[in-house]
Amino acid sequence: MKRYTRFIPLISISLLFLTGCGKERPKTKVAPTKTVVKTMRINITTEPQSIDPRKVRSLNDINLLKMFMEGLARVNQEGQAELALAKKVDVSKDLKTYTFHLKDAHWSNGDPITSKDFIYAWKKSLSPEFPSNNAFQLYVIKNARPIKEGKLPMSLLGISAPDEQTLVIELEHPTPYFIKLTTHPVFFPVNTQVDKSNEHWAENSDTFIGNGPFNLNSWRHHNVIEATKNSLYWDKKNVKLASLEVIMVDQDTGFKMFEANQLDWEGSPFSMIPSDAYEAIKDQIQSKPILGTKFIRINTEHEILKSLKFRQALCYALNRDEIVTHVVAGNQRVATGLVPDQMNLQEQPHFQDGNIEKAKELLDQYLAENSMRHQDLPKLTLVFSANDRNHVMAQAIQEQWRQVLGFRVNLLALENKVYFDYISKKNFDLGLGSWTADFDDPVNFLEVFKTKDNGTNNTNWENREYIKLLEASRRCSDEKDRLKILAESEKVLIQELPMIPIFHYTMLYVKDPKVHNVVLTPTGEIDFKWADIK
Repeated sequence: MKRYTRFIPLISISLLFLTGCGKERPKTKVAPTKTVVKTMRINITTEPQSIDPRKVRSLNDINLLKMFMEGLARVNQEGQAELALAKKVDVSKDLKTYTFHLKDAHWSNGDPITSKDFIYAWKKSLSPEFPSNNAFQLYVIKNARPIKEGKLPMSLLGISAPDEQTLVIELEHPTPYFIKLTTHPVFFPVNTQVDKSNEHWAENSDTFIGNGPFNLNSWRHHNVIEATKNSLYWDKKNVKLASLEVIMVDQDTGFKMFEANQLDWEGSPFSMIPSDAYEAIKDQIQSKPILGTKFIRINTEHEILKSLKFRQALCYALNRDEIVTHVVAGNQRVATGLVPDQMNLQEQPHFQDGNIEKAKELLDQYLAENSMRHQDLPKLTLVFSANDRNHVMAQAIQEQWRQVLGFRVNLLALENKVYFDYISKKNFDLGLGSWTADFDDPVNFLEVFKTKDNGTNNTNWENREYIKLLEASRRCSDEKDRLKILAESEKVLIQELPMIPIFHYTMLYVKDPKVHNVVLTPTGEIDFKWADIK
């Protein structure tokens, strides 16, 4: 691959990378043979918030965690969910009871992985006092939601372990995507004894215990993580890499390091190609559409954002085509709904992109109804996670609203952890965010905004009709009818606009030609289990 050869300044960074080859000490008096030490080097840009499977939230952190842990199933090289820690599953005739039979597998400290480790982890996530943003994914299990809400005792949760190798799960209703759902970290087991003895075990390499293809060998916070092949992993024969060097630098530095042959992969899903480099290297950039959507969360309890007309004005004023063509680039797709277009849920656009006249009309109506003038509008702030793409996107949104609606929002860039803290505490007016599918089904997008107390909603919006439709989809056994119900629910969401869709994602990345078999899933995840360096 011919790499982009712009001037590269000297990069001073306190990281010691492996040289990539070494010599094996001979066991007998024969000539020494060379062996390739297969180390892959990547950049995740920022310190992970958490790699506890019950607490992990961002896609970057989920991708990192899946190096070290896995559950009953894993997404394979073809993008399909297949059994991992489970060797077999029996499903009842009514499709509501799943009986998983576990493989003979071990934690990285040598402890056997048992059905009780799954039960312990899930019950902990569903404890009312335990902070787990994705606990709602467990609500398909019988009585899980009322237990999380403190309305029922944990003893009524629909899971049991007849023995250490068998896990029985009773569901609230038939769930055709349940195997896919178990690939999400909140369904992973946790080493029971380790967690009981140290609730902070996932915060340092010295105490972290995993069960995935790699071990967390060292973790210098805000600097570098070293992952090494897990010799106790049940499928270790298919793990080709000896180690991964995972650094944390901003995307501009990361791209320069890639150009200097100090990284083997740069760009999605951990970071982004710098906008100023895109045109010069676009013939080298590889891409893959994924099930992800960029949008703006709206705090619907704000004094003016509680108005539907005002929210609609903000939505219709945006020219998404201009944003994806001239601002973010890279074949992103204009979004007028939350669910990505390749899921075929939306037959027609929910609204006209860049409907300037309608936006102005709605704003004028709002002002008249509230006896206000433009200058009376309170200042709004758009918060976003600090990176190059988000910054230019926020500036473009700010300018379009100024030109069309005549007022200017403030911009506030925040470090990742602070940004998520603002969002989770609803300490914002407008928040530039995104959702990438945890599993390949439209319901995973729509349930993000199902209830106001959802750990992923954060907009203060809740709608009874929306909830009713999503509940009806759960009870529907006919797949075509289920998708029709989900399509109706998306219409309700877009009519109410607690979020403003902007575009659907396409991953963009560059890699060293020697890197092979890195798996990019439809849900935007990257898996190095099968990766190889040739």
